[in-house]
Amino acid sequence: MNNIQDEVITSPAYIVLELPSPVADKVRDFRARFDSDRALMPAEITLTGSCGTGLISFGQSYSSVRTFVNAAARAVEPFPAKFKGIGRFPGTDIYFLTLEEPAPFLRAHGTFSKCGLAFEPNHYPYQPHCTLKLRRPPEDMDELIELFTLHVPQETFLLDTVSVYMLQDAGNCELVHRVRLGSAGL
Repeated sequence: MNNIQDEVITSPAYIVLELPSPVADKVRDFRARFDSDRALMPAEITLTGSCGTGLISFGQSYSSVRTFVNAAARAVEPFPAKFKGIGRFPGTDIYFLTLEEPAPFLRAHGTFSKCGLAFEPNHYPYQPHCTLKLRRPPEDMDELIELFTLHVPQETFLLDTVSVYMLQDAGNCELVHRVRLGSAGL
């Protein structure tokens, strides 16, 4: 049997910013209402894997992932964030919470996407967001109206933790690594 140092990325893997409570609880509640599969996932904002930078390429060892992610995490200080509204990627059934100030996310995305890991290509530009509903159209007009009239959480929250998750399927998400942001994060 392999030990964890010998394990490698074998499924889609993402680097994400973990949402803190109570905003994470609100996101999970929204997901439970609109996308039960998504409700099982961690409440997060993706840095690599969904847009801007593709998935972590298969075959990289967990130990190299930890090394590169730790170095990138040291270079990104914790930062405050606040949701702004509801968005939808054009031509898709992906609905999400937008963010008030994208600049710190763009900087963090740049740091992690250039950390030394190999990533799959992705031709979509990076847009920080928190997915609420993924790949299923709204059941009816009432659900669509409800989505776009959600009471978006108004509190500012601190993002100070980054994680790497490997997604086996919609209900099975494996934590590969977690670290605090900033110079004191390790």
